[in-house]
Amino acid sequence: MRKFGWQIGMVCFFWLLAMCAGAQGKAQIGVDKQVFNFGTIEEAKGLASHVFQIKNTGDAPLVISRVTASCGCTRPEWTKKPIAVGESGELKVTYNPKGRPGPFYKTITIYSNAGKPRYNVAIKGNVTPKPAAPTFTYPYAIGHLKLHTKTVLYNNLRQNETLGEKISIKNDGKTSVSVEIGKLPHFLTADVRPVSLKPGEVGEITFLMDGRVMKHKGRHRVKVPLVVKAVGEKEVEEEIFVAANVIDDFSKLSAKEKAKGPAIHISGTLLDFGEVPSKKSVIPFIGNKLTGTVEITNRGKEDLVIYSFTSDDERISINRGKKTIKPGETTTYKVSIRPKDVKVRLEALVNIISNDPNGPVRLLKVTAHK
Repeated sequence: MRKFGWQIGMVCFFWLLAMCAGAQGKAQIGVDKQVFNFGTIEEAKGLASHVFQIKNTGDAPLVISRVTASCGCTRPEWTKKPIAVGESGELKVTYNPKGRPGPFYKTITIYSNAGKPRYNVAIKGNVTPKPAAPTFTYPYAIGHLKLHTKTVLYNNLRQNETLGEKISIKNDGKTSVSVEIGKLPHFLTADVRPVSLKPGEVGEITFLMDGRVMKHKGRHRVKVPLVVKAVGEKEVEEEIFVAANVIDDFSKLSAKEKAKGPAIHISGTLLDFGEVPSKKSVIPFIGNKLTGTVEITNRGKEDLVIYSFTSDDERISINRGKKTIKPGETTTYKVSIRPKDVKVRLEALVNIISNDPNGPVRLLKVTAHK
């Protein structure tokens, strides 16, 4: 009988606890503005900030545990102490426009003890690129148009970012020239300013690569047609080379989480073919090619994925190994050159892009000489 009474007492005790918990209030988040528009900001002026007012509209203290941003270019700072009922705290969001000309939209997620534990706000705007430096030299030419480079190489690009790069141009002719861009892939845009340059006038071509619409990670290479038309002369068309390494976003992983991921190990960072045989050489080689091997081992704890193993140098051909390498497993990639392509000396890079959070981009140097 006593045992039965003890059980009834425990049931009543837990029922009372549940009733008390139900009676407790909950914090709620309210903001003065869901999306803040910076409008147009200048890349040259650096960081731009806005402070959101975070109000507790519930009936219990509001505690913000953490705040994250959709891009490493956006830094949040927030009120750490509990926000009382009816009171407000602050969320300061700072955007870095350096190297990011063009429109942007960034999401900031607030994690708290509110009834809705995740709450989003956002910033948006448009960045005007800073003026080109006046110290450029112009060693390249397409007709009368001079360029300071014909190669655009981006830094590593995450799939939630848009990055910009510029080429400085100059009209070296005696008449006006117009510049037109040919067909581009959906993830790349180009803008020529001004479209028509007077003799001696300087301008620029701005390229924007949008990682948000790129489906595949790895090395992306694009040959961009550029058409130059001078008054009274035949148009001239050549190509500009644009490349970027599209990688995973590891910015939110802790050191502990990175240690649990895959880890790429490459058998060497230099593949030297030495002196290649000439036409008169009696040294045999298969299929008119010289081939070297590179071994890739996964020393991590998760599957290693090789997104790309490529070279921008067309004289190098690659026979790819496995794309997915299990922990402890090794695969072999073959790198080949044709001796006839080595006129004096060959120095080229192979880009290896993977899902290793501690080093997603690795480089292999390939050399040879006559």
